[in-house]
Amino acid sequence: MRFSFAIDDFHRLSCTFEDGDNRTTAESSEVAAGLEALSEALEDLELKGFGECFWFTSAGEYRWVLRRHESDRVRLAVLWCASVAVGFQHVVWHEMPFAELRANLHAELARMAASQFNG
Repeated sequence: MRFSFAIDDFHRLSCTFEDGDNRTTAESSEVAAGLEALSEALEDLELKGFGECFWFTSAGEYRWVLRRHESDRVRLAVLWCASVAVGFQHVVWHEMPFAELRANLHAELARMAASQFNG
């Protein structure tokens, strides 16, 4: 799975998840808060084996859940909730090598941090 971050025309942070022909996105209304929350979740994953964060939008929230499975694999779930009546719905469910997820997310977080600093 590949992750790519961007800032859309409405100045929201978006993450596009690509796995073969499957493609979906998650968004955060606050760019800096979304990047910081995900960075902290990734740090928790590295140190504790579990990390999670929330990305908030005006229409609801995304919950990222990352859990190490065995020593070298990660299970990633990204969930969407528009209301408590409906509850959370899966946007992404994927298992992948820990090193691959870590490298991809660190690279994207660093790229976005540099673009925020330079832009």
